[in-house]
Parts: sequence; C-alpha cells; structure tokens
Amino acid sequence: MNSENARQTGDASALTLAQVIEVLRPQVEKIEEGFTAIRVTLDALAEHLGAGPSAAAGQRSIPANRTPDAAPEHRPADEPRAEPPAAMPVQLPPMAAAPPAHTPDAAKPPMASPMAAFPVPIVTAAAVAQPAPPAAAPQPARAGAIPATGGAGGNWSQIMFGDQLKSNPGLSAFSGALLSEVYANEADAIGMLGYLLAFRAADQERKPKLLKELGEAFYLWQPDGNSRLLAPLIQWAHALLDQAGLNNRLEVVQAGDRYDMQRHNAKERGAEVYSVAGWVVLRDNGKVYTKANVSVR
Repeated sequence: MNSENARQTGDASALTLAQVIEVLRPQVEKIEEGFTAIRVTLDALAEHLGAGPSAAAGQRSIPANRTPDAAPEHRPADEPRAEPPAAMPVQLPPMAAAPPAHTPDAAKPPMASPMAAFPVPIVTAAAVAQPAPPAAAPQPARAGAIPATGGAGGNWSQIMFGDQLKSNPGLSAFSGALLSEVYANEADAIGMLGYLLAFRAADQERKPKLLKELGEAFYLWQPDGNSRLLAPLIQWAHALLDQAGLNNRLEVVQAGDRYDMQRHNAKERGAEVYSVAGWVVLRDNGKVYTKANVSVR
C-alpha cells in the first residue's frame, strides 16, 4: 500500500514538472530570441564603428569536435574548475571627423579688421586745476535792434508795432491791455498777438487776405468792440498797407446798423445788426473785398 502511494506521488511530481517545463519553454525561447537580436545589433554596431566582429568582444566559438547539443562534460568534484580568461575591453578607434566642405573664397565672409585702440585721455590734477576759458564777449546789438533781454524783459510792444509805436500814441494802451492778458495766459489774447505778428510779417500778396482774420481775432478778444483799442489798431493796419503799396481799407460795423447783405455775413435772418464779430475789408476802388461777420435780429 505504501509503495503504491509512493508511485502515485512520483507520477504526480513528474506530471507537475513536465507542465512547468512546457510553460517555461516558450519563455526561454523568447529570451534566447531576444539575446540573438541583441547580438546581431551589437555586431552591426561594431562593424559600423570599425571594430572587428562580435567574436572579438569575447564571444567564445564552439569547438569543431563538439556539437551544440552535446552533453556537458562531467568533472570530478575534487578537480579544480578552470576559469576562462577575462575578456579584455575592446577600445573602439575614434571616428574620423568629416573633412570640412570646401568653401570658395568668394563665399567666405569678410574677416573683420582689428579695431585700433583709441587712446583714453588721462585726467590729471593739473588739468582739473586749470581755469575755465573766458566766455566769449557778447556781440554788440545792431543799430535799431529790439532788445530781447534786459531790465524790462524785452520790448514786446515794439516787436508787435515797430516804428508805428512812436507815431501812434494809442498803440501803447493797446499793447499794455493785450500783453497783460497774454501774461495771464488768456487764449484769445494770445491769438490776437499771433495775428498781429503774422500780419506785420506778411508780404504784399498775403496782407489783404489776413485783414479779415485780424479783425475777427480782435472782436474775439474784445467782444464789445472797444473803440479805444479799435481805432489805433485800424490806424496801424492802414499804415502797414500804405508801406506795402496797398490801398485796401477797413470799415467798422456798429451794433444797430441796418443789415446789408452786400457788406454783412449773418447766419440768421433779420434786419438789424446787434452783435459784431469782424470788420468789412474794402478794395482800392471802395468795393467789398470780404464781408463782416455779424448777428442780426
């Protein structure tokens, strides 16, 4: 009875080992295939790098008198085991660098020429102690020139009206009233100053065209048409026209005048002028050159 149980146990063990071998055999074959692929890759890499075949890397060849399937040789237990010599490391020769492509001289970029070093001036204590050069002496002013600086800070009245300032006493009051508002940064006064300078500097062709804008700038600065300031301004404009050989004249419009479509320009309809915003500019023959802007009712 005991021998039969032992036999059955042995058969079960043999069956189990056979099943394990059947399961492991495909895995072993896959591992061998993987090593074979690695060996082929290493051989190809060695050939590419210029080294010998993989046998030089320490792979041992199979003896001629021994087949791969031969059973391993059994040695006595007391016989020392011969160890294979250690494989020497294979040193691959360095890859030769590819020669640079030949570049024609015409395609070569121009070589930058070395820059000359600029001498750096050395400041010494003696140079610092030297006195500064004397300032240039101011040039004498021309005869009749308008001073730009001085105790009065410049003569703006003469800049605006020139020699007419002496012959036309009313221009002093005009200049004082205008400049006081210019210094106060009043926009209408600054505009009036600009038109005065533009009219004085204009040539013979542009002077008649600027008369209309000069009058409108005055009424914008003085909406009530201050006659005390208007009269000297008109006298000054007539004097400059005479100097330029022009016979244009200015005609003043008063509030309460009857509306005249030949001389007045109004946006609304009406018969009587109640607000004035400019003067009438006449030609040398007395005909209207430009109309006066007015408001009517």
